[in-house]
Amino acid sequence: NQGWWPLIPCAESNYNAYVGKKQHECIREMMTQIKKAIAALFSVMMIMLSAGCSASPLTQTGDQILIAYYSYTGNTEAAAQQIADLTGGTLAEIQRVNAYEDLRTEAEAEIQNGDRPEITVSTDNVEEYDTIFVGYPIWWDQAPAMIATFLESYDLSDKTIIPFCTSSSDPIDNSLHIFHELCPDANMLDGLRANDENDIAPWLRSLGIIA
Repeated sequence: NQGWWPLIPCAESNYNAYVGKKQHECIREMMTQIKKAIAALFSVMMIMLSAGCSASPLTQTGDQILIAYYSYTGNTEAAAQQIADLTGGTLAEIQRVNAYEDLRTEAEAEIQNGDRPEITVSTDNVEEYDTIFVGYPIWWDQAPAMIATFLESYDLSDKTIIPFCTSSSDPIDNSLHIFHELCPDANMLDGLRANDENDIAPWLRSLGIIA
C-alpha cells in the first residue's frame, strides 16, 4: 500500500493541469465566438446603414415635396422642372388670374403698393406638403406680387420653405423679406438664384434634400 501513495500528489497535479488547460481552451473558444458575433453584427449594421443612405430623401424623411413657381418667360419654370426631376417632387404652377396689360407699369406698382393680385395654383392640397419650394423671377429686385398672394393664402407654419429665383442681374437676397414677414413660423432654408442649371443639384445636396 505504501508503494502507490506517493503517486497521488502527482496524479492530482496532472489532473489540475488538465482541467486548467481545458478551461483555458474553453475561454479561448468563447472569445473567438464573441469576436465572430461582433463582426457579424457590425456587418449587418453597415449593410443597414448603407441601405438607408442610398434611399431617396422622400423615403428617408417621409416628407412630401412641392415645387410651386410663377414663371413669366419660362426660365423659372425650367428651374422648377429640374428641381422636380432631382427630388421627385410635385410641380404646382402659380398664375395670375388677370393677365397684365402693361407688365412694366402694373407689376412694379403692385409690388410697391403691396397689392395681392388674385392667383390660381395648379394643385388644391398645398398644405399637405411638408417641404415647399417657391420659385419666381426677380422683378425690380423683388419677388412678383403673386408670390406674396401665394404665401398669404396658406398656413405654412412648421413647413420647410425653400425659395429660388431666376434673374438677369439681381441676387435673391433682397426678395426674401416677404417670406419672413408672411410665414414667420415656417422653417426657411437657403435660397438660390437658379440661372445656371449646374448650380441646382449641388444646392439641393447642401440642403440635405438629395444625397
